[in-house]
This record gives sequence, C-alpha cells and structure tokens, in this order.
Amino acid sequence: MIDIDNKQERKALIERYLEADTTVAEERALAEYYAMNQPDADETTFAKLVLTGNTALNSLSNSGEREYDRLIESRHRIGLKRTMRWVAGIAAAVAVVAIVRASIVSYIDNQRAITPIEIANTLNTLMSLSADEIESITATPCGKNVLITAKMKDNSSSTYILTRDGDALTTYFAWRNQ
Repeated sequence: MIDIDNKQERKALIERYLEADTTVAEERALAEYYAMNQPDADETTFAKLVLTGNTALNSLSNSGEREYDRLIESRHRIGLKRTMRWVAGIAAAVAVVAIVRASIVSYIDNQRAITPIEIANTLNTLMSLSADEIESITATPCGKNVLITAKMKDNSSSTYILTRDGDALTTYFAWRNQ
C-alpha cells in the first residue's frame, strides 16, 4: 500500500489518478488525506478536484466499488490478450520467414554443388584433349568449386577451376606452371 504521507508516493498516486489508473480505494485515500490535511501549495488545485469528486465517490456502494474495479481489471486483461495475440502472430510470421529462408538457401546450395559425375566428365574431357601430354590429373574440391590440376609429362602443370555459372557447368583455365 502507498504511504499517502510520503510526498513522492502521493505524487505518483496523483499521476495515476490523472491517468484514470487508480482503484476506488486509492481515490478515497487521496480524498481522505486532503480532507484531513492541508494540501501543499503545488497540490491545492488537485486537492479541490479530489474533494469535489469525493461526494460522488462516497455515494458508491461497496457493490459499485467492486463493479468499478472489475471493469478496470477486465479492461487490462483485454489489452493483455490483444498484445499477446499480436506477439504470437509476429512470432509465427518470423518462424515462417526463417523456415522459408532456410529452405531456399538449402535449395540454392544443392543446385550449385558440383557432382562427382560432373567432375569425372570434366577430367575425361581434359584427358581426351591432350592425352599424350598429360601424366596425371587431380581434382580438389574447394568450397563450391573444384580445382583441377593436370601434371604434364614435361613436368609443367596447368590448373583449371571448375565452377557453376547459374545452371551451366564451366571450366576456366586458371594458370600454368613451367
């Protein structure tokens, strides 16, 4: 309970009163305080307001007080329910976006991966172009790309990058070592 004699607590209660966020009992406590005590200079106008409204408060029966408090509490519960619905809706939307994004990223990643069969076909193609000059070919996966190194019989080597350009598989000559 609020210490009505404490000016800071009384000021906080006055603010709540002016925002229509007090109970009937708290409003009565303010009215009783100003009926029994001289208001401070900065509270004079508010004290007149509370004392004027006190006649209406005194006419409320106990059942009226309970009804008033019930209405105020139900208003707060309705607001809480609405807020929770909004929060739940936003959380569901975020979850859907995260799931769809993960699915799209997974689909794109699977589309861009170079398969072992594509690597083998590229190696065969390189071998067929200069089979008499190539001693060995190695393929080294490097992220989404594959580095293909052809070691020549003259001890030089050529390196190619096998990559995907959209849906097409492309081989780029990268460098040649002598």
